[in-house]
Amino acid sequence: MTATTDSDHPSSPVRAGFWRQLGGGSLSISLMLHIILLAIGVIWIFQVIPAAPEKVFGITGKSGGGGPPADAQQKTQQVKISKANMPRIAVNFESNVVLPEPEEMSQMSTLGSLGKGSLSSGAGGPGGGGGNGPSNGPGGGPGTFAGNSNELSDKNPFGTADGNLNALVGTFYDLKQTKDGKPTNMTDDEMRQELPEIVRRGFKDKVLSKYFKAPRKLYQSKLAIPIMPADGAPAAFECEKEVQPRRWLVTYRGSVQAPHAGRYRFVGLSDDLLVISFNNRAVFDYGYTIAGTGTHVYGRSAELDGTKPNAELQRDLKRHTPMPLPFKFYKYAKTPRHNELVGGFAVGPEFEVRANTTYPIEILIGEIPGGSFSVNLMIEEIGVNYEKDPLGAPILPLFRLDNSLPDPDAKGETPPIDPNGPVWKFISPSTLDDF
Repeated sequence: MTATTDSDHPSSPVRAGFWRQLGGGSLSISLMLHIILLAIGVIWIFQVIPAAPEKVFGITGKSGGGGPPADAQQKTQQVKISKANMPRIAVNFESNVVLPEPEEMSQMSTLGSLGKGSLSSGAGGPGGGGGNGPSNGPGGGPGTFAGNSNELSDKNPFGTADGNLNALVGTFYDLKQTKDGKPTNMTDDEMRQELPEIVRRGFKDKVLSKYFKAPRKLYQSKLAIPIMPADGAPAAFECEKEVQPRRWLVTYRGSVQAPHAGRYRFVGLSDDLLVISFNNRAVFDYGYTIAGTGTHVYGRSAELDGTKPNAELQRDLKRHTPMPLPFKFYKYAKTPRHNELVGGFAVGPEFEVRANTTYPIEILIGEIPGGSFSVNLMIEEIGVNYEKDPLGAPILPLFRLDNSLPDPDAKGETPPIDPNGPVWKFISPSTLDDF
């Protein structure tokens, strides 16, 4: 009898037959197919069904609405950026950092300080223009006036750009060119011939409308300008590129109330022109040229004060100017040049004002040949005793609409000023055409 071993009866065929009997082959194939189909289904689902959109918090106006898709995309990016940077811009109210005070602008007593951009632009980048630039914020940018325009009331001798101040409205005119910028070819003598008609018609805007007018308005509360280059005026009104510094006029218009009832008279002088209309009538006209007659009085004061009679001139002045004859002058120790060349500061006729009564006022100043310019306008109340200058003239207050005063140490033929004089009140008219 032969013995048997395990090797004589292999187990693999037996086991394989059993798996096949259970249908293992088909099951494996089925499982593999289902796994493949499941994977395809998952991929298809994620492709067809989009993810939930990210929430975007936009800012709209009160009326709602929205912009084009590009705007929406830009807003989305802005929101994301601002979220990422929020921790960086958080304000720490306990910070000990102190910002320095802005440095004051220097006195504009020369052409250089007026004409080399100090009135043209502030310091800063685009979009922050402190004048009439594309934005209203303080500082620089492509605005049309100084960034710190509110600080110019005592720095720019021709006025400030701040229209909110209680001050006369200043307008610049160039008689050398028409309103369209075409040359008039006007000479100095022709301007003196034109002045009487301008003064006779009240030097209102419609009278001067045929000439070039600077777009910039300035606002003036007093006239106290020491001798300075004549090109300072075009620079101050931001038209120095269009206007040569001669044969120009500036008018200041507004309405005022006296500090109290009384009798007053203007005292003043300009190199070259100073004319005042008060309550719609002329009450002053004196400078190196008398505008009402077009008379150049340089070196001719003796013909005005009666020491050197000139009947024809006296007759012309009496007919076309408000000045009392013979002329009365105040001479000051600090103004020797004016005293010698034109007699000093002329004294206008007296006029009476009532309390709480509004009076229109218009002031005309101007320059004819160019070179230098100056003007000082004071007011004297009849019956008041003023301190006296070493030469015997009364030290008068400025005609002013605020509490500001000129530099007491200013050079350039400036008269002494009473700092305690009364302040007149500015009254806003509805339009400049009201007077």
